[in-house]
Amino acid sequence: MGFLFTAFGQIQEGRIAEAQGKFAKQIAIRNQQALERQAKAEREASQVEESRVARQEKIVKGRQRALVGKSGIGLAGATLSLLADTAFQFSLDRNLILRRGLIRGRELRERGRIIAAQGRFARTIGKKLKQLSYIKAGGSILSGFGGGSTTQGQTISNQPTFFGSSSTFGQGQFTSRFP
Repeated sequence: MGFLFTAFGQIQEGRIAEAQGKFAKQIAIRNQQALERQAKAEREASQVEESRVARQEKIVKGRQRALVGKSGIGLAGATLSLLADTAFQFSLDRNLILRRGLIRGRELRERGRIIAAQGRFARTIGKKLKQLSYIKAGGSILSGFGGGSTTQGQTISNQPTFFGSSSTFGQGQFTSRFP
């Protein structure tokens, strides 16, 4: 009769494993969504920073033009080269800021996808463990009912082995290789 309790326990273990897998998947999806929001925030922050640098560029260029106008030299030679270099430097800064935001956003999205995949995998493992628990329970029940069967005084010895279990019917022994 104890084999029925064993079978019931195995089924419960499978149900618990399935519930744990489902819960892990839900957590992974929420983590993925949080990382997607963070990725969007990173991109938006880089755009704000780029706008700040563009504004700073306008201020610096305005000051340089004012100095050139005040000096009366005009836009030629070194002065023009300085203005062009300043514009180029600010352009590089803006592009680097945008690039960092884009790369960071992609990294976060990718990490979110990996986390979601891990959650789906945990859910699949939970389902498979539930299926395995039914098989193990079935094996326990079969072994419990078949533990001492004999036919007209003869021992049944050529029975198939189920899923790694070895049984010796008629000798009152049953060993399972399941954990």
